[in-house]
Amino acid sequence: MKLTEDDLYRSSTQFTHWSFTLQQLAAQRQKTNLQATERVKANVARQRAQRAQQAENGSASEGVESGSGANTPNAVTSDRDVDCLTVAEEMTIVDEFCERAVQLGAHCQFPIEVTATCIQFLRRFYLFNSPMTYHGQNISRTAMFLACKTENSHQSVENFAGNFKKVTAEQILAPEYLIVQALRFNFEIKHPFRGLKGGHLELMEMARGNYDGPNHSAGDGGDGNTTSADTQSAMLSLPRKVNGPVSRMTVKDMEERITAAYGFASHILKNAALLTDAYFLYTPAQLWLSAHLLADEPLTIFYLSLKLPRSSPLYAKLLSTIRACASLLSSHRSFTAGTLPKEEKDARDVKHKAHVKSLIEKLKMCRDPDKVDLVKLNQAQKRDAIQGETLDENKAKRRKLERESYEKEADAFWGPELSQQEPKLG
Repeated sequence: MKLTEDDLYRSSTQFTHWSFTLQQLAAQRQKTNLQATERVKANVARQRAQRAQQAENGSASEGVESGSGANTPNAVTSDRDVDCLTVAEEMTIVDEFCERAVQLGAHCQFPIEVTATCIQFLRRFYLFNSPMTYHGQNISRTAMFLACKTENSHQSVENFAGNFKKVTAEQILAPEYLIVQALRFNFEIKHPFRGLKGGHLELMEMARGNYDGPNHSAGDGGDGNTTSADTQSAMLSLPRKVNGPVSRMTVKDMEERITAAYGFASHILKNAALLTDAYFLYTPAQLWLSAHLLADEPLTIFYLSLKLPRSSPLYAKLLSTIRACASLLSSHRSFTAGTLPKEEKDARDVKHKAHVKSLIEKLKMCRDPDKVDLVKLNQAQKRDAIQGETLDENKAKRRKLERESYEKEADAFWGPELSQQEPKLG
């Protein structure tokens, strides 16, 4: 049995648990938004009632137990109706923190795999959680720390916290288990970077006349009698643009063209592919081929025609999927910015920043007051949380029963523990 990269991907948790259609993504985000909206309004109403009761009892100065600070404007201290975020507004905020993660990864000089994994952790987390419940600033820092460990770029939490001003190690660790649960303990993220690198090396071998892989360009069946020299000759005659004239390139010219396409495609994968829903909708192979299509369409079409006969239904389906993915990637601001005049680009950036700032301000007035302080929340939910001076009686009994059950299961499988007495000599 021969396993292909596609077979391996389809057996991964990324395909099984984190692949969606556009309709499924929209439905899940709508569900998440509705649940968060109901929870926020209920919790705000409850804490406002508590605050009013305290005021009646002459203890208003003590504040609300789970509030976000005495001097910080928030939904609890305001008398206005809670105006919650819409699905589109939530996505704008999530996208903003994903972009900040790119900047953070560059600032800390993390490998691109760390930054890319962090962003996918964020997008997965906020598929089932709302920014109104868990603020992006708290979650993004911890997601980056988790990504460092996932991608074997581990550092101590104290060193990691040093990348931020006035952030403690405890604040980094507080939402860690929360994120892990939301990720369903699925840590591996399959990225398209290695696939792009492999395609780049293969194209280089074609240009140098050393290609010995599948070749369907001569016909629809089999590899025919096409040699590596024929492949090289056809490649050197490729037009530079779609529907352009046939070119006459040297091997060096083609190598420079392939390198330029690789650089541009890599830029797309490190920006637009991460900052859209592309990972939810397409496979890593489709992602890198789509980025390469945007970088150099004639070269990418030539590459595909070697791998599959043009008459094959799979070829038409694959090309259609890649074009759809390319359309998604090219719609992102990071892609279109390079084609705009500087004045228009600056104007769009100013407008975008103003819009994001207004949403951040709106978020302050519709946050879940029960989830503001994640450090205290984490302490309260720890396995051996102590209430006052003694362990809660119900928890203690449950711990004891669980421990006894575990020991019985261990004895049944391994047998009872060996005696601790020392053997007698002589």
